[in-house]
Amino acid sequence: MRYWERVKTLGDKYQRLPAVTSQLTPLTSARDAIIARRLPEHQLPRLGLDITTIAMAGTVPNGKIEELVALDHLLGNFRWYLAYHYGVWAYITQDLITKWMGLYPNRRYLEVAAGNGLLSYGFRSAGAKVISTDALTWVSENGTGKTPWTKVEAATATSALWEYGNQVDAVIMAWSPDRDPSDAHLLQTIRTHFPQLELFVIGDRFGITNSNLFWREARMVPDKKLLQLNQAFRKFDQVGDHIYLMH
Repeated sequence: MRYWERVKTLGDKYQRLPAVTSQLTPLTSARDAIIARRLPEHQLPRLGLDITTIAMAGTVPNGKIEELVALDHLLGNFRWYLAYHYGVWAYITQDLITKWMGLYPNRRYLEVAAGNGLLSYGFRSAGAKVISTDALTWVSENGTGKTPWTKVEAATATSALWEYGNQVDAVIMAWSPDRDPSDAHLLQTIRTHFPQLELFVIGDRFGITNSNLFWREARMVPDKKLLQLNQAFRKFDQVGDHIYLMH
């Protein structure tokens, strides 16, 4: 049985359990929005079922603990379902874009490694000026997200920086590949030639995004506004992605 069909089947069976309903409702809304090419409105709750909920399987007719264990696993993999089926890797919401625009107004952005352009789409829809770029080398390997949400120009991160660095106020890099050291080269180029630019990074530090070289070389810029911004980007699964301001 396919992922979403399995989630819905188990979700319907165990809908009397509040922990199940409270997660399946926002998951369904998020999936519906992405299919319709809209950003989900809100961040997801923390996904997964605790031991207490799993132990309540017997309160449901024909309930089985192994089914709730399976549902727990499925919930924890919702991010990867969105990634592999819809090309959505970084989970961006309308709430996040609204918060970002309020905290960092009047920025002109260059997004590098933009993928299918979902983040750029969110900013453009909110009225921000964004130049969206990606090397697009992944398209031949991974067809998910092949159709961009908004216009994405074919360019490597560093070449995009040289082309547009003097036309923007900030660079955004979200979920850069973890085995590609070009992110470290971008960082050094910003430091050396474009020190006036802010560099926003959305990723999992020393985890599944960006190269280890990048994380070793990058210096975090202290900014209290980031605490507020990350409240709209709180963790919902085992991936520790976060929004950083780097230099």
